Amino acid sequence: MRLRTVLPLGTFLLALVGCAGTQAPVTAPVTTTQTRNAPAWIDNEEIPDGLAAVGIAQPNVMGDRALQRTVAVADARTKLAGKLKVRVQSMFSQLNQQVTTAAADTGAKPVKSDAMNRVIDNVTRQVINQELAGTNTRGTWTDPEDGSLYVFLVMTRESMDAALAATAKAQIKKEIGQGEQGLDAALDKLDAAIAASGPAN
Repeated sequence: MRLRTVLPLGTFLLALVGCAGTQAPVTAPVTTTQTRNAPAWIDNEEIPDGLAAVGIAQPNVMGDRALQRTVAVADARTKLAGKLKVRVQSMFSQLNQQVTTAAADTGAKPVKSDAMNRVIDNVTRQVINQELAGTNTRGTWTDPEDGSLYVFLVMTRESMDAALAATAKAQIKKEIGQGEQGLDAALDKLDAAIAASGPAN
């Protein structure tokens, strides 16, 4: 009799384990303004007046809030650097297209690719370094559930455009001074290329 009782119980337990194994994994809730009462920039970091990025840092074992903020800001700066690099590349794509078209129309010599690449590399590096130093924090938020810190870091379009114009002009003039006369037209078309590469108003 005892054996008859144990066998059905064992079979029942195996059936439970088998059913549990077929269940779909539970996914963690997504951090959104609706589910966590977070600020709107958590879900949408795009702004009309510049570039912005959200940096995130989890709590550290020491409970050091200053260190957590430093990590979050560093994360945001890395993301902003990527966005700014895309903006610079877009600006030079516009500029290169305009200069190439002008050269074809006037019969001037096209810009040497190595000279343009040097200008692009130097401008990208200098503008990123300069603009990241001038970023400002527009907001912070701590997730009440896991303690993660979110930092909303912003660089203004006005500042970016001024830095792009000044740095690009300096680099283009440097190449012209070294004999790359094909870049002359780039100075006249620089402002239009910067405007064309920016976010829509």
